[in-house]
Amino acid sequence: MAFKFLRKRKNVRIILWIITILIIPGFFLWGVGIEGSRKSQFAAVVNREPITLREFYDQLWKVEEKYKELFGENYNQLRDKLNLEKNVLESMIREKLLFQEARKRRIKVYKNEIINVIKQDPAFKNEKGEFDEEKYKQILSSYPDEELVKIEDQIRKEILIQKLKDQVISETNINVEEKEIDDYLKNAGNEKLNREDIRKMILWQKREKYFEDWYKKLREKAKVIIYFKTPGK
Repeated sequence: MAFKFLRKRKNVRIILWIITILIIPGFFLWGVGIEGSRKSQFAAVVNREPITLREFYDQLWKVEEKYKELFGENYNQLRDKLNLEKNVLESMIREKLLFQEARKRRIKVYKNEIINVIKQDPAFKNEKGEFDEEKYKQILSSYPDEELVKIEDQIRKEILIQKLKDQVISETNINVEEKEIDDYLKNAGNEKLNREDIRKMILWQKREKYFEDWYKKLREKAKVIIYFKTPGK
């Protein structure tokens, strides 16, 4: 009786072993198929964080709508020259990298900061240019909740990137020399221009350049895989 039981167990183990051999390869192939199908849904992956094709096409549509509004009937003639797909995707990669960097630096955006930005909108001010609380509440109440969330999210992103930018620029010392102002005045051919305004403009240009140079290094170090093939590739 014991012998029959052991032989039965042995037969069961053999059957399970055969089933395992038949199933496992299929499982691995199925897993590869899943991975492949996932990749087909991505426009790019930035440091392991995906940009889905849906996100990409949504953003592309928004940009196209803006260009159509700007160029009108001439848009179709200009579209190919604009290289929209490549520029939109690169813009989304940039945003993703900046958000990742802000997260690393633990930069946060608070609710009151978002509200303060919203309150600066001229639509919420009275005839004296002062913030009007009643007008503010009245206008906001006319917006659907979903739309308000989108507006708030967009403002949060803008504040976050600006905070990151300010922090990056603060890590260096950028100044404007008097000679730079003199040279600008000579090239402009008008020495009556306000020197302080020129100083601010040159300082702004230097800061922008510093941040762009910083971003280029960040982009070069990042692991970015692009799956979406832009026209011409």
